[in-house]
Amino acid sequence: MFLSDLLVVFAVTAVVVFLFGRAQIPSVIGLLVSGVVVGPYGLSLVDDLESVELLAEIGVVVLLFTVGLEISISRLLAMLPLMASIGLPQIAGTTFLIAAACRWHVGTLPQAIFAGLLIAMSSTAIVLKLLSDRSQSGTQAGRISISVLLLQDLFVIIAMLAVPLLAASAGVSAPANSQASHQSTQALVENPFLAVLVGFAIVVGVLLAGRQFIPKVLHEVVRLRNRELFLITLVLICLGTAAITAAAGLSLAIGAFIAGLALSESEYGHQAFAEVLPFRDTLASLFFVSVGMLLDISFVFSHFGLVCLVVFVIVLLKVFATAIPAMLAGFPVRTSLIAGGTIAQVGEFSFVLGSRGADVGLLTGDDYQTFLAAAVITMAAAPLLTNIVPQLCDWLGQSSWFGGMFHDSPPEEDIALSDHVI
Repeated sequence: MFLSDLLVVFAVTAVVVFLFGRAQIPSVIGLLVSGVVVGPYGLSLVDDLESVELLAEIGVVVLLFTVGLEISISRLLAMLPLMASIGLPQIAGTTFLIAAACRWHVGTLPQAIFAGLLIAMSSTAIVLKLLSDRSQSGTQAGRISISVLLLQDLFVIIAMLAVPLLAASAGVSAPANSQASHQSTQALVENPFLAVLVGFAIVVGVLLAGRQFIPKVLHEVVRLRNRELFLITLVLICLGTAAITAAAGLSLAIGAFIAGLALSESEYGHQAFAEVLPFRDTLASLFFVSVGMLLDISFVFSHFGLVCLVVFVIVLLKVFATAIPAMLAGFPVRTSLIAGGTIAQVGEFSFVLGSRGADVGLLTGDDYQTFLAAAVITMAAAPLLTNIVPQLCDWLGQSSWFGGMFHDSPPEEDIALSDHVI
């Protein structure tokens, strides 16, 4: 019975997240571990996996809707210099290096590029939580990290639009039991260039229509002072836009993200975010639990050396893929390395992208399991890494050889400040 399965999922999740919270471990890791415990490779406590995955997909839709609401045009413009000088090189560099590293293993160049796109994403949820808890969001390293994460969130749309194109270029076929066997997805794989063109047309069309039409509709709804109607309208906008993109063969999540982005600049954006936030936290939790259900622990132990090697390569490449552009942009070495260590994990949107790639055959079963294991480990190691990198920089700063490189000099504008408010 689905209700009993859902009760088991939330009961186990509540206990695990509570224990992880007491240990100062991010809740995202607790959700993934909960999925491992209740899933078919763990204790097999859940029978109706399809219903849980359906709710999880709705959770992804709501999650990306709220991400779109948080990204405003003004915020993008303020962070544009850091995005251009550090974010773009980080995404391009990580994708290229990972693709080059695993080209011999995955078989084709498009599959290697897809692997690079998966690893290029970092965890917005974990990083923002860590920066907030340590009051480091306003530091130079914090601003670099947030700018790169924001660009990555936007880049998810491009990556998902590129999936059918990569699948067609690789000449792969979707698994028979996957969602990609649906007619709309198959059409995209068979006509990848048309898929990308249609995708961009839909994105632009929905954005333009949303900026002109949605605020007027919400204005009329708000005039009635009916909170229930306002929430129902938000759900209609979110799911309706997602349905439009899905009907065109794109992802539900892309449509939800575009709907949120269209709403972000309206005067009702903040109220919409406040109304949807409780649903996002609950339903998105099911998504991470469902990802944990896919992780085969026996596979991790039987391929422990490979998983550890993949984790080491991911962390090392992502640190330097962020630190080097930051140093070239004029930031101190210490600041650049701390920013690189902060976003050196795989992100939650990589799971969405990975699921999409598995559906169209870009990831085989073993490669998908390797990705899941490495991603979960890098996310779990994120708090430890953010502690180790500053300590390592401090230790190197005490040496006679590297001492001058690992000391942050205060910005010149800070020295001349007077009568300012802190």
